[in-house]
Amino acid sequence: MAFQKVAPACFAALLLAGCAAGPREYLKSGYVPPARVAVLPLNNLTTDLDGPAIVQFWFDQRLSDKKGYSTVPLAEVETALREQFGVTDGGQLSAVAPAKLGERLRADALIYGELLEFNYQTAGFLNARKVRAKFRMVDAATGELLWECEGVGANSSAAASSSQALKAGLAALGSQLAEKATGSPLRYETWDMVWNAIEFLPAARR
Repeated sequence: MAFQKVAPACFAALLLAGCAAGPREYLKSGYVPPARVAVLPLNNLTTDLDGPAIVQFWFDQRLSDKKGYSTVPLAEVETALREQFGVTDGGQLSAVAPAKLGERLRADALIYGELLEFNYQTAGFLNARKVRAKFRMVDAATGELLWECEGVGANSSAAASSSQALKAGLAALGSQLAEKATGSPLRYETWDMVWNAIEFLPAARR
């Protein structure tokens, strides 16, 4: 029984270790923040259908609010991709040259993303919430990689007994359903993930 009490906490610590270790980042030598950036739809590598749009929205907002970048309005990005290139999903972007996207969106740089994890996990004594995504910024004119980073946002809790695990599991399920109903699933984890990714990206010049 002692093992059952200790194991969830150990597993939770391992789950969060990726976030604590910090993001893997690349920044071009002599990087100069581009004047205008387009945040493109993410390639969804998860089973959650809402995740890509939610992450795109918060990445765009945080890049603008926290780092001062001028971004192309997301509605304009969506319309241009659909009407000019027939793109409705981030996974289709590889078929369009960055130069064409940059010209149509009047953007100096493009940000591509891959949503790697966007999930709730309730297993035995553990309740976990995790968002993980990878982003890269390229020069729209040349396609050159300017910046790349992976971000993680996660929270977890472990119960000490089966009765507590049942209560926690029901509470987690209720929270998940409520977040889905209000269109804000994994909001705090997404905020943390985005900041984890862009924290060391140089701010735009004003």
